[in-house]
Amino acid sequence: MGKGRHPGNPPCHTRRRLLALAAAAPVLTAPLLSRAADLIGHGAMVNAVAVSPDGARVLTGSWDYSAILWDLASGSQLASFHEHAAGVTAVAFQPDGKRALTGSRDAAIILWDLESGRPLRRFEGHTGTVAGLAVAPDGRSFASAGWDFAIRVWDPESSAALRVLEGHGANVNAVAYTPDGGRLVSAGYDFQIRVWDAATGREKAVLEGHEGSVNGLALSPDGWLAATASSDETVRLWDLEGGTLLRTLYGHSGFVTSVAVSPDGRTLLSGGGGDRRVRLWDAATGRQLASFRGHEKPVLAVAFTPDGQGALSAGYDAVVRHWDLMSKADADRP
Repeated sequence: MGKGRHPGNPPCHTRRRLLALAAAAPVLTAPLLSRAADLIGHGAMVNAVAVSPDGARVLTGSWDYSAILWDLASGSQLASFHEHAAGVTAVAFQPDGKRALTGSRDAAIILWDLESGRPLRRFEGHTGTVAGLAVAPDGRSFASAGWDFAIRVWDPESSAALRVLEGHGANVNAVAYTPDGGRLVSAGYDFQIRVWDAATGREKAVLEGHEGSVNGLALSPDGWLAATASSDETVRLWDLEGGTLLRTLYGHSGFVTSVAVSPDGRTLLSGGGGDRRVRLWDAATGRQLASFRGHEKPVLAVAFTPDGQGALSAGYDAVVRHWDLMSKADADRP
């Protein structure tokens, strides 16, 4: 796998996948809606959001030092978690939906029992903010991205640090497992995306092309493609197998903080820090399908619901907005 710089012609297998996605992608004939049931309750900016595997609950992390568990349908708070000594900057559910992880500016990670609200384990080893969390598909390990330039892999049952992945030349902002659990992908302030062997920690590739910090990262459900969000005002789509840049998506004005891939891999969401917009894209063509206004300050995180019909965005305005992607109402279209 080589370094990816400019797209050229994608390899045959990638062209076939993109053509298939284009044929299956929904055609939007009318604007889309927000306002399903916004989640309001944090006392400071919300910069992390995750949806439970069953789609019923949402976990958010805020600079008010707390994480909150919400009922998505009603927008009501189910529980709040207050063990961190600084803002909560990353959240992730375990595959069973009964436990979750939070990471913080205090450099610690906590595993929580969501039913009782009790902290189960604490993971310490980072020397800076924990900016991202990713749980392996089998739930037997998880990875954390740190502002100490490192990715750490942990055993959630024993709290043991399994390995440390070093290679980034600046803060690491995001990390994700491929769906088969075989690789980790990370992104950072050094403008780079790195691909790692999850079992050995060996670096497999460095993907280059962004002209600013890479703030967000998401992988397609089949693990072939990576989407990245950057301060260079773009979202980029990469072929992880070939290590090549497939497409650059332009539309945001100002830095882009976050990106998510839909459960079927057909669409992308991105969060704008500069323009305060959430944008919906066709993954196969790079065409912008819609943009959503509602946040009064930068959008810091985005997520799809597991059915792909809804989305959430977390903002500097302390609000988590719930968007219904299937309803027709007044969102902006290009």
